[in-house]
Amino acid sequence: MPRAVYSVVGVVVALLLLGFGGRMYATRLMSQRALTPKPLGNATPAAVAIPFVRISVQSGDRTLIGWWVRARGDSGKPAPALLFLHGNASTIADYVTLQRFFYRQGVSTMVIDYTGFGASGGSASLARAVEDAGRVASVFADSAGPARKVAMGSALGATVLLQAIDSVQPHINGIVIEGVDASVKESAVRAGRLPKFVAPMVKDIGNNVAAAARVRVPVLALQSREDSRTPFDDAMRVTGAIPSKSSLVKHWRKGHASLMASSKVCDWQPVLAFIKSGALPVAKVDSTDACAVAKAAADSAKAAAAVRAAAQTKTAPRRRK
Repeated sequence: MPRAVYSVVGVVVALLLLGFGGRMYATRLMSQRALTPKPLGNATPAAVAIPFVRISVQSGDRTLIGWWVRARGDSGKPAPALLFLHGNASTIADYVTLQRFFYRQGVSTMVIDYTGFGASGGSASLARAVEDAGRVASVFADSAGPARKVAMGSALGATVLLQAIDSVQPHINGIVIEGVDASVKESAVRAGRLPKFVAPMVKDIGNNVAAAARVRVPVLALQSREDSRTPFDDAMRVTGAIPSKSSLVKHWRKGHASLMASSKVCDWQPVLAFIKSGALPVAKVDSTDACAVAKAAADSAKAAAAVRAAAQTKTAPRRRK
């Protein structure tokens, strides 16, 4: 074989190896940057005066740490239970107020930190978080017993939940996703963590549209009308791929994963209804401002009460002096 042919073959092989190596490196870099672990803070459910149990779950060779808050049941039935998968750069200590909210609404909650987050052991990665979710869902289901069980993920938690859907959905009655990205790769490009020109050679480590096609349980999705990080179209694409019964609520809280900061019952009304009974909004995409509706109803009731009071005062017999 002529020397020139050997040279061409050598160049082609070198380029292939360089491309393969570059793809592996860029994919690994994106995977590392997808998660931002955070140490556990000092807050616990005890700080907001609600009872809780510290739990530990074994996931592979890692020990995960979380909290169980059990609400009181109604009419002899166990309270519905929610497994909550939190967002990035946070820990279970950041969701104490949220656990108190659900406790007061008659919903039990389990929150747990992924590998490398909070007090959970190991080194953080999306792959490990996905493995954690499947293991935790099994423990959650066993502990919740006959109660209605729902898993909810917000932002990163929504990605973890969808990527783990095959191992999670056998243990639950439905899922809630909030602030969901269509894919980890697209999110990385938007956030500037992955250069756009490099993206085509990088494997998508979390395609949530593809994962959504494997969902078999009912789904409630929520997305802020004004999310600064995740376009509403991402939620539309994800929910559009879900073959099971689903509804997407365009909620009115501004900002990314903004619902997590609210303790208003009206903001959480569709979530509470879904957790407790499985009820979904009738519309496939629902943009009702539940808080505005609640305020209008309260104002109307207040006005009606004022009219009744005025009428009673007018018709009441006068006392003789």
